[in-house]
Amino acid sequence: MTFTSSSATSLLALTLLCFSISAYTCFANCHIDDETGLLAFKAGITQDPMGKLSSWIPGTDCCTWSGIWCLAKDKRVSSLSLYEEGDPDFTLSGTISPSLSKVRYLQGLLLQNLRNLTGTFPTFVFDLPDLNGLSLDNNKLTGSLPLDIGQKLYRRLVTLTLSGNQFTGQIPSSISQLVHLRDLDLAGNQFSGPIPSGIQQMKNLVFLKLEKNQLSGKIPNLFTPLTFLRELDLSHNKLSGEIPPSISFLAPRLELLNLGHNLLTGKIPDYLGNFEKLERLDLSYNQLTGVVPTTFRNLTSILHLELGHNHLCGPIPPMKFKAEAFLGNDCLCDSPLPACKK
Repeated sequence: MTFTSSSATSLLALTLLCFSISAYTCFANCHIDDETGLLAFKAGITQDPMGKLSSWIPGTDCCTWSGIWCLAKDKRVSSLSLYEEGDPDFTLSGTISPSLSKVRYLQGLLLQNLRNLTGTFPTFVFDLPDLNGLSLDNNKLTGSLPLDIGQKLYRRLVTLTLSGNQFTGQIPSSISQLVHLRDLDLAGNQFSGPIPSGIQQMKNLVFLKLEKNQLSGKIPNLFTPLTFLRELDLSHNKLSGEIPPSISFLAPRLELLNLGHNLLTGKIPDYLGNFEKLERLDLSYNQLTGVVPTTFRNLTSILHLELGHNHLCGPIPPMKFKAEAFLGNDCLCDSPLPACKK
């Protein structure tokens, strides 16, 4: 192949053009949209005492930036993960820029323990078609969740954890449309009102954590389809009524059941003795009555048992505690159970 002077001139012009916009086109280290979105996020951070974002320098390979992961094939940013430990005075401060919606291939957005990160629920995540994990735990986010959160996040989401913020209002009923979800953690907020009964549609749930809110009403009898559930924590709310019978369907896999610090009444169900894999059971600080079921002797995996501060009577049945469990918990109940009155 021979080059004419005209083609050589065109090639030189194209080369010069590529070099003039090298960071963003022909020789890009970072896709222009990814860089723009990430640098906008950095601009929304007003304080970075530990230098978490010091490696976020324009014109450099954003796949090497702290907290960034990229797709191997085309080097598009696929995950943003920032986590802080220690003194909250030394964490990132600022807000979450909506320009992160430019990072179109984002699959995971994890901003955790950034206790000075403020604002409301970041609705721009609705525009991220590949998002499958959203974890915004232990920040300072406020306001209510969007009523249509279930419809907007339906696609592939498998993790939604918003614990340790200051969210208020009711848990939107549309959240039940997140049928692929495995981990739902809304603990440690100020949610009020009932637990949405539609959660029974979320058949893939493994972890359901709604503790330390202001939820009220009865615990819905919705657990029959949730046979993959390993942890159920509804403690430290204002839930009333009896323990629903459908919890018995969780026996094959459940490892943690915490209903403590509520207003529950009635008797402890005998079926709880069928939970062969149950390691932690907390029913303390309720208004439960009657005797401790003799079936509890079948809880051979139990490591921690809390029944105190109820209106129970009689002794705890002989149980086959593991040695480390007995020694590892200085009291199995918060207070001794009184003897039954004849």
